Amino acid sequence: MAKRKKTSKKATEGDTSKRLPVVSIIGRPNVGKSSLFNILCGSRIAIEDPRPGTTRDRVSFELKIRGTKSEIGFAGKDRRVELVDAAGVGVVDEADIEPHVEEQLQFAIDAADVLLFVTDAKAGLLPIDAQIAARLRKVDKPVVLAVNKTDAYHHDVRAEEFRRLGLGEPIPVSAKEQRGLRELRGAIVKALPPKVDAERNLPPPEMKLAIVGKRNSGKSSLVNFLARDERVIVSEIPGTTRDSIDVRFRYKDREFVAIDTAGLQRRQGVKNSVDFFGQARSVKAIRRADVVIILMDCLEQASRLDRKLADEAIDNVKPVIIAVNKWDLAGKVTTDKYQKYIEARLPSLSYAPIVFLSVKNGTNCTELIDLALDLHKQTNLRVGTGELNRAVHEAFELQRPHARMGKQPKLFYATQVEVNPPTILVYVNDAQNFPSSWREYLKHRLREKLPFGEIPLKVIFKNRERVELEKI
Repeated sequence: MAKRKKTSKKATEGDTSKRLPVVSIIGRPNVGKSSLFNILCGSRIAIEDPRPGTTRDRVSFELKIRGTKSEIGFAGKDRRVELVDAAGVGVVDEADIEPHVEEQLQFAIDAADVLLFVTDAKAGLLPIDAQIAARLRKVDKPVVLAVNKTDAYHHDVRAEEFRRLGLGEPIPVSAKEQRGLRELRGAIVKALPPKVDAERNLPPPEMKLAIVGKRNSGKSSLVNFLARDERVIVSEIPGTTRDSIDVRFRYKDREFVAIDTAGLQRRQGVKNSVDFFGQARSVKAIRRADVVIILMDCLEQASRLDRKLADEAIDNVKPVIIAVNKWDLAGKVTTDKYQKYIEARLPSLSYAPIVFLSVKNGTNCTELIDLALDLHKQTNLRVGTGELNRAVHEAFELQRPHARMGKQPKLFYATQVEVNPPTILVYVNDAQNFPSSWREYLKHRLREKLPFGEIPLKVIFKNRERVELEKI
């Protein structure tokens, strides 16, 4: 298991001034902001739940909004924006993190180019809606007023009372029935500032990093450090992050996405559907990541939950970095001693590099990105057939599988058929003669001999079929 030389850079590099226009969804709790966010994005990104306070952090998504002409006269060209689902205004959370939620909300308002104010037609105009409207008028930014839950045309009359807020034409919409979305998109496009270079030239992210781990291990703090922005709530209260949150950041003039995830907890600790879906999205984040960072608290023991994350990454053939956080509090424990401890507790990740860091002090945080780039590069390597076959046959000669039912195993040749992950096809006389233990042994040998030393490999055994050529 490789340890990397430590660094102590304090901040990520690169110019972050160019960005997509930001549309922030604002409103009181339980008006359907997350539902409308998911409908506009075309995917269930934010967790939807009828309880107030489900959304705590800013959840964002980059999308294209079509500015087609609407029934109420709005028109415009297609635009690329970052859509942000902010926490509900006035939320009082059971976990006593209301000040943190309010801070995230203010960040969303400050960063917005357009504010999408969502209200509830069924509940009608409430005093808190008027308070929010007064707050939005003070920021001097364009506001699009959406009246959600107008599920049928005869409900549209309910939207008229929201005209009293003085924020312009209320747009009747229904996230549930997907009504009024064309008009809403047109209004957003009309309110946007002139097109910026980022909309034309913003490159796709070079790499997606899933940051996973147990509760309170420092995942959100690490994401905020990389983004140089308080994008995610950081609290001593476990379970603050519920959604999986994609945060784009720049490092060495390259674009990346960090995926902050809900912290895993024991099954008996999952109290409700919000926690359940938050944890399910942690697993989904691993599947869509290029590199997985398992963040561990050096003051906590490695546990079954850490092994679960390791198994999920292995099952999906994802490169892994084991990041040991809070190392400034480790005392007299040496990195060598802790490395041996990790090897004993997570033997399936014996090839994964370990980085000892302190997010609080900024120590070794940017090294994670350099190391992740190294692993991502390894996953995209392709080795020559000759070099591969020499390594495979050497492993076979050093340790052959036992004969099965009197049938001797034979290995013919191997070829790499894919990258990311490196996928190797091995032709044999009978795949059943090569048990899982021997296949793991072969992967280990290939990592030693080939430039895949720190990543998982996908090795497929296939029976070689005899082909009789027809005589012409």
